[in-house]
Amino acid sequence: MGLGIFIVTLIVLCLCGLTDSICRTSWQRFYYLRGVTFFTHDLDYPYPFNIKRVDILSKKENPAKKYKSELVFMPIARNAIAFYDKPVRGSFGTKKRSYFSMLHGVIVNKEGKLTIAGVFDYFGLVFIPVMIASLSAYGFRQYKEGWWINALILAGLMVIFIIGFIYAIRCQKKRFIALSDILVNIGRKEKDKGKEVPEV
Repeated sequence: MGLGIFIVTLIVLCLCGLTDSICRTSWQRFYYLRGVTFFTHDLDYPYPFNIKRVDILSKKENPAKKYKSELVFMPIARNAIAFYDKPVRGSFGTKKRSYFSMLHGVIVNKEGKLTIAGVFDYFGLVFIPVMIASLSAYGFRQYKEGWWINALILAGLMVIFIIGFIYAIRCQKKRFIALSDILVNIGRKEKDKGKEVPEV
């Protein structure tokens, strides 16, 4: 029975991870604009919003290689840029990351306001409920013998999973919000260029 619970849990998480991967890399608009939002960060943005500047955004984000992954950006509308957290080329899974990605994001410009939103990956959305359900189910099946030891082990695992989850989303939230400073600097430069008077 324990093996069956493990296999079901693994299948559910793998399917969610695969769906995330397909939606992220194919830049599905519904995935970025209609998902379950974890946070939004709003700021005034009286500057030009040029979606063609994603190359500058990519270059300015994480220049000191503080994070062992890179944010990949793509315009998905005239006023929106989607992005997600991608492991460094040559890495696999979490080996080159400083955290496990649970969020993807979108930057939206509307009426002088800029909104940066962190949206849950499907994997991130189901991870904690699925792990708690599977560990609880396993614990109930093992209840007859050594139940208190099993309960202690399962409680410890749940705490570890929850702490890791909170750490991951806090890291990503901090990193996503830091994009606002980069965007403001890009906007200021674009605005200054527009004010330059051509030489006669």
